[in-house]
Amino acid sequence: MAEERNLPKRKNPLLGPDKTPEHIELVKKRRLGQTNLAVKPGQVGTSNATKPENLGMFDYAHLRCPLPENLKSSEIFAPQLKQPHPEAYFLMRRSSDGYISATGMFKATFPWAKHVEEQAERDYLKGLATTSQDEVAGNVWIPESYALELAEEYGIVPWVLALLDDAPVIAGSDERKQITTPPKYNFTANDRLSFPPPDKTPRGRGRPRASSPGKTAVFPTKPSSPRKPRPTKASKAENAASAREASASLQATLDNVASAAETDSVNGEKADRERVTVEVDSAVQVNGDVETTHTRVKVEMPASNPNLPLPESTEEMIATAKEMVEEAAKLEGESSRAQGRKRKVDELDDSDDDNEDDDELQPIKKAKVLQQELKKQKVRTRALIGVAATLAIGAFIPYVI
Repeated sequence: MAEERNLPKRKNPLLGPDKTPEHIELVKKRRLGQTNLAVKPGQVGTSNATKPENLGMFDYAHLRCPLPENLKSSEIFAPQLKQPHPEAYFLMRRSSDGYISATGMFKATFPWAKHVEEQAERDYLKGLATTSQDEVAGNVWIPESYALELAEEYGIVPWVLALLDDAPVIAGSDERKQITTPPKYNFTANDRLSFPPPDKTPRGRGRPRASSPGKTAVFPTKPSSPRKPRPTKASKAENAASAREASASLQATLDNVASAAETDSVNGEKADRERVTVEVDSAVQVNGDVETTHTRVKVEMPASNPNLPLPESTEEMIATAKEMVEEAAKLEGESSRAQGRKRKVDELDDSDDDNEDDDELQPIKKAKVLQQELKKQKVRTRALIGVAATLAIGAFIPYVI
């Protein structure tokens, strides 16, 4: 996991060794959270994060990490809808399997990162064999052991160790919620080397002079359990604010992933846009008494997806195309006979110049009606030829592929 790659140079100074609180203080800052992950109906199934099984109630433990005030040059924390930059981001550990969000680790450590840098690290982590395939809430989730290795690279080991501590995690704003706690992580010997050294208090040697072992009565006492402190109004308000921020950060990440997927897919039908595209253009050329129809067929096949949807039954499509071609030929014959009748009407008009006015108007009216019928027949002929050519090309595609 220690592969050489270009990580952002500028780190969050508030997570540095000189600014990091004691281990026990970090452990006390952890909270349990629960977020109902949801997207728009048209975005469901458009990406890994928006799969139905990755939506719904999501339980996790989170640790609030402060962010610097000046994040003007940041792209991953760009203000939206005239909202200021966030004051903190969260390290998260999901309750289902204990995996830690590598996305949260990156954003908390490199708050001035560019989108390109974040995507490059995301692609690298997704390429690891141990990375979870489920991008719940749009995050990349990695096992606890690899999270500790990644924390060494990022320089935030004390924060991840606090997130993995087996001490009970404080509930969020609403203690009545049934939130599942992440599973206990069994630290290895190498992991324990990263723990801060325990506090050592000097002990006196021997027994105090005033005490006498023979005269001192020792009574067995029942060990008293530590009393759970009652939450104050200030702590309740802090827990509520932390829960809202954590939930909002998860939902915002999910919304960004869903919006990006929506640009590549309309209502989850991305594959439908990658079908074979067939364009048919027909042009009719009249040269004297001969009418010629030229049909141009253009086929576009997307190279990005080799698994193109192919016709189910090519034989039926070919048979249907033949029937349409025969019907189009019949219509062409009828249109030629109509043209012959029009020419006969024109000849009759020339020979009957001495008829009355009513007799002169009648052939002209018939000629107009015949002309309109011819236009309709041409339109129908072009449409049928175009449909027949489209079906024929569609039937031919499987043999080309």
